[in-house]
Amino acid sequence: MNKIKTLLIANRGEIACRIIKTAKQLNIKTIAIYADSDKNALHCKLADCAYRVGPDSLEKSYLNIDNILNIAKECQADAIHPGYGFLSENADFAFKCEQQGFVFVGPSSDAIAKMAVKDEAKDLMMRANVPTVPGYMGKAQDLKTLTQAAKDIGYPVMLKAAKGGGGKGMRVVHQASELKDAIETAKRESLKSFGDDTLFIEKYLTKARHIEVQIFRDTFGNTLHLYERDCSLQRRHQKIIEESPAMDIPDEVKQQLYQAAINAANAIDYRGAGTIEFLYTSAKQFYFMEMNTRLQVEHPVTEMVTGLDLVHWQLLVADGQPLPLKQNQIKSTGHAIETRIYAEDPYHQFLPSTGTIKAIFLPQGVNYRLDSGIQKGDAISIYFDPMLAKLIVHGENRKQTILGLQLALNQFHLVGLTTNLPFLRNVLNDNAFQTGKIHTQHIEEKLETLLPHPRSPSTDILSLACYIALTHSDESLLEQETYSPWKQLKAWRLNLPNEEDIQLDYLNEAVSFKVTHSKMANAFLHITHLTSNEEVNLSARMQDEIIDANFNTHEMHANFYVDNRLIEIFYEGVAYQFKRKAFSIDELLDKLNPEHSLLAPMPGIISKIWVKAGQSVNKGAKLVALEAMKMEHTVFSPQDGQIKSIRYQIGDQVEEGCELIDFE
Repeated sequence: MNKIKTLLIANRGEIACRIIKTAKQLNIKTIAIYADSDKNALHCKLADCAYRVGPDSLEKSYLNIDNILNIAKECQADAIHPGYGFLSENADFAFKCEQQGFVFVGPSSDAIAKMAVKDEAKDLMMRANVPTVPGYMGKAQDLKTLTQAAKDIGYPVMLKAAKGGGGKGMRVVHQASELKDAIETAKRESLKSFGDDTLFIEKYLTKARHIEVQIFRDTFGNTLHLYERDCSLQRRHQKIIEESPAMDIPDEVKQQLYQAAINAANAIDYRGAGTIEFLYTSAKQFYFMEMNTRLQVEHPVTEMVTGLDLVHWQLLVADGQPLPLKQNQIKSTGHAIETRIYAEDPYHQFLPSTGTIKAIFLPQGVNYRLDSGIQKGDAISIYFDPMLAKLIVHGENRKQTILGLQLALNQFHLVGLTTNLPFLRNVLNDNAFQTGKIHTQHIEEKLETLLPHPRSPSTDILSLACYIALTHSDESLLEQETYSPWKQLKAWRLNLPNEEDIQLDYLNEAVSFKVTHSKMANAFLHITHLTSNEEVNLSARMQDEIIDANFNTHEMHANFYVDNRLIEIFYEGVAYQFKRKAFSIDELLDKLNPEHSLLAPMPGIISKIWVKAGQSVNKGAKLVALEAMKMEHTVFSPQDGQIKSIRYQIGDQVEEGCELIDFE
């Protein structure tokens, strides 16, 4: 590198870690920034040094241009890499970087400006003879104009944030009666995520596929493509699984896609890495959606099939060097699939999930790539995007890749917060996905069949839980008393069998055991499951949160975690959570759900209140909206009733389970 010796990464999480990894390989000094809750985050530990950028509020931290540039000056950075999201497609940020003498690792501010406003970008592509989805891209944003535009286009339609991406500010509207509320919600989400509430409207193409082309262009005008990715598997317009190459697209159509993408890049004198996104229909027609003027979340699948480091290429181009390869030197080999792991609860309508990561179980015996910004002990908050990590597998073909990814996902687990991992496992097992028959509405259409459901533990799992409970009894109370004789308690009784009772809770149901110890200490336990009257002989060895169990007739190996009352066993892709029986006021309060109150279903910030004290409401009426992890969730009235009082105001932060409204 000639110009870039010190690089500031204006981002956080896994993408910041990803950029730091390549920069270190190139002997570039790395500077991280952090909001208050990220002070001890992994990206700060990996960087050569880290600077506080502000409090947890996005506007005051990772979106605070002045603070970021001041840090860049203080640490004498040569270049700034924006990652993705946040300020990565902010033309004003790129312009100020250029103006103040920093190399912006991305396209010029002019190119970003041309593509950042999605409706204007569509107009530019239309003039460049790139097919576009029919829609409204006017400046007028009043309800009457937008209503008429939707009517002219014809339902269903898609609302999109003009300066957005990543599924934020997007809503599908199927009929006119839904439009007003959808516009209001999309505008609020867009304003919070991108600082602008301008919307445009497109015809919503049903059963289309989302195909995108990775392009690169240098300052010498050399433009090439790095093939395509299929990103059709989405939920709420947010990608969750991406793969390359795309299945069942004729080669001649692919060549047309590549050329259209290259033409789009040339039309705006682009520089660096970019992605041209298309909708592809069953009629083998494709339409331009938008251009993302940055590195994509799903760039690892392209790296896996091409063998290239896209961040390295970004830095080369930003440094003023030509692209290192010609088009005919780039080959796509094998198949790669990426799954996005989110902090969200698939058992409860995918509500955002918060908590502290208590343990991380990584796959063993399978080749995989994990792009992650998390570590044991991290507290996942409501302030940032819910994506935690990305798991990627590359194989010789699609079938082999799916099998490898299934194996990796069945072994990957986080303890301490709920994730979408069970849902991802179900999607990979889905026949339509395995046969490649997918489209952008596939998950929404099959959601009920893809949702995970709690598993009933087998006799073996129950026996392991009993064994772990027995061997970790009173640990939290006695952990400081290393030499206490009470740490060595056994179930010995004078002239009686060595027996004791164990009681656990699983999904709020009691599970009881009677355990008889063998005469040989720690050799065998005879466990009687009192509910089913099944009997099991068990010996086990535990080390590093792995339990190796012998049931005489067979063996079993599982991960486990113990913390105070919690016992969690992870086996073959399923997590079983048990609680050791205890009498506590917290346990009683957990079961209270008075009919006269409405509780917050997740932690968040009150973003909208539709009702007033004393107002009568009907079942299903909108009451309040909570914002968490840049998404908005609406709380509806559970039945007809009256609002007695509202306990919070717009802007207040609330915890999960707190009483929002006194409801009668």
